[in-house]
Amino acid sequence: MGKNVVSQRENNAQTGALPVGEVLSEILSALRTSPQVLLHAPTGAGKSTWLPLQILKYSGLPGRIIMLEPRRLAAKNVAYRLAQQLGEQPGQTVGYRMRAESKSGPNTRLEVVTEGILTRMLQQDAELTGVSLVILDEFHERSLQADLALALLLDVQQGLRDDLKLLIMSATLDNQRLSTLLPSAPAIVSAGRSFPVERSYQPLSSHEQLEDGGCQSR
Repeated sequence: MGKNVVSQRENNAQTGALPVGEVLSEILSALRTSPQVLLHAPTGAGKSTWLPLQILKYSGLPGRIIMLEPRRLAAKNVAYRLAQQLGEQPGQTVGYRMRAESKSGPNTRLEVVTEGILTRMLQQDAELTGVSLVILDEFHERSLQADLALALLLDVQQGLRDDLKLLIMSATLDNQRLSTLLPSAPAIVSAGRSFPVERSYQPLSSHEQLEDGGCQSR
């Protein structure tokens, strides 16, 4: 059995129980019926490094997926993690693009980009030809570039591409503000997962000070 196949199976086993997996069918259904979808999922839920691959596999969208990441390092790391789960390197099915650095190819179907790149793409091709879905990740960081990107994408939907889909993801989604802006968009919530914590106390010996015990327990 090839190393890539083994790696992919291990990754599937590790990510299959992620919290966002519990609302995957709801997300896919919403993307089929709604032009914009809001997803609230806490850090570690799998929304950045697992969900895009499931959408790519199961959504039936014919075109490419563009995922917007607010920071260069995050964009690169997310792209590498997504590609790793496919047993590939960035530049194949998954790629990334940022200023002065790009790893994408003719077969790339999921491309992670930074905010400036998305703005430039819209300036060069307002219709985003060949793109079926744009994912705005970490939208709670609310930069001017991200707000501009959302405004431009909504204009594209309304005037040029009524088939273009938007998925807005955040760890701390401002539901009220976005729901006002996107009143018809379904808001999907992926709850985080808590784990039991066991506390144990180590008794102090007769010659120890309280501070010494505290230092040992760190």
